[in-house]
Amino acid sequence: MADENQTIVQPQVSGGDGSRSNPDRYEIREELARGGMGIVYSAWDRVLKRGVGLKTLISTEAAETVVQRFRAEAHITALLQHPSIPPVHDLGTLPDGRPFLAMKLVKGRTLAAILADLKRPVDFDPLGTLEYICRAVGYAHGERVIHRDLKPSNVMIGAHGEVQVMDWGIARAGDLPAPAPPVPVAGDTVSALGGEASTVPQGAPRPAAPPDSATPVEVTQPGVALGTPAYMPPEQARGAWHEVDERADVFALGGILSVLLTGYPPYSGPTVKAVLARAEAGDLDECFGRLDKCGGEPEIVALAKRCLAAKRDARPANGAEVAAAIAAHRAGARARLA
Repeated sequence: MADENQTIVQPQVSGGDGSRSNPDRYEIREELARGGMGIVYSAWDRVLKRGVGLKTLISTEAAETVVQRFRAEAHITALLQHPSIPPVHDLGTLPDGRPFLAMKLVKGRTLAAILADLKRPVDFDPLGTLEYICRAVGYAHGERVIHRDLKPSNVMIGAHGEVQVMDWGIARAGDLPAPAPPVPVAGDTVSALGGEASTVPQGAPRPAAPPDSATPVEVTQPGVALGTPAYMPPEQARGAWHEVDERADVFALGGILSVLLTGYPPYSGPTVKAVLARAEAGDLDECFGRLDKCGGEPEIVALAKRCLAAKRDARPANGAEVAAAIAAHRAGARARLA
C-alpha cells in the first residue's frame, strides 16, 4: 500500500461488471457495522483525501447471485439523489476479489440506538425525524424505487441531526432487470446484506435463531419472504411480489411510527419463524392495542393505524403522502402554540 500522502497514478482496474475502479485507492480503517453477509468500514480515499464509508461482502467466496445483488444495491442507490440518502461515490472490486461500494461516511447513531438509549439527544424530534424519513422514501417512490427493508436500524441520525435512510440492499427499481433467484443463508434476518431482524421488544434478550431459520438473500421468487419480518406487510411476508409496491414501504413507515409511539415494532415473538407467521396473517391486534394505550396524539395514532392496515389498499399510497400528513400535523401543532 502506498503512503496516504502519495498520489496514486496507475491504470484503472475493472470492477467486473463494467465499472472502473482503482482498488488501492482506499485504505480500510475501522469496522463500523456488520450484518449477515455485508460489512461496512470507514476508509480513507487517497485520491480525494477524505473519509468514506466502504461497504463490501464478508466472504470472498460469496455466490454470484449475492455479488449481483450487491452491485444492484450500488446502482439503485446511485440513482437516488436526495439529501437524506447517502450518495454512492464508487463501485469496484477489492484486491481480494470482493465487490465494494464507496459512499458518504455518515457519522452518527442509528435511530434504533437512539430509541434504545434513555439519554436521548435533547433536540431529538421523533415526528420531525420520521417526516425526513418519509420525504426520502417518497422521493425514492417517485423514482420508482421501493426500499423493502425500512426499520429504525436502517436510519442514521448524523452528528448535526441530519437523517439518512441507509441499506438499500434489497431495494427494487422499476427500470432495472429482475434480480437472480434466491440463495439460502442461515441467520435470523431475511435482509439481503445485513442488519438484524427486529423480532423482539427493544432491550429484550435476543433468542438464538432456530435450526429451521435459513432464509433467502435474494428477491422476487414467488412464495419467498424477504425483508425484516417485524416490519413486513402481509403481502411481503407471503412473498406475493406482484402485490409489493410503495405501500409495502408505507407499512414499514407505520412500523417505525409504532416504535416511536409504543417502543415496539408491529410484530414481536420468540423466533423469526413465529414473527413471520404473524406478519403473513397480518396479526396486528397487539400492535393496535398498544397504540390505543400509548397516549399519543389521536391524529398520529390514526395515521400509524392507516399505514399499518393489513389490506394494502387501505394504506396511504406512498411515502410522500405520509410525509404530507405528518407535516400538516406538525404545522397545526405549531399554529396552536403560536
